[in-house]
Amino acid sequence: MSAAERIPRATADKFGAITTLTDSFCAKQLNEEYRALIHRVVVNLARKRPSPLLNGKENVWAAAVVHAVDRVNFLDDPSQVPHCKPKILYEFFGVA
Repeated sequence: MSAAERIPRATADKFGAITTLTDSFCAKQLNEEYRALIHRVVVNLARKRPSPLLNGKENVWAAAVVHAVDRVNFLDDPSQVPHCKPKILYEFFGVA
């Protein structure tokens, strides 16, 4: 059973919308390892009761999750591969 299949129906659409955005970002700026890690974070948020994902915009949630993973993994450090400055992340998701 995949992670997506374990998501409650109430949050399945939000999960899909957010991970579509994050997958696109990972394909452009990061890699498959980060895509999988970001999916795990979104799955955990989708499974919480009540899920915080039900409130707010998908692009803001996508940016927030990627930003959190970015900060924990020091992705803004240019000596890391891959790396990504927060400004690029914010511009991609259209958030300030």
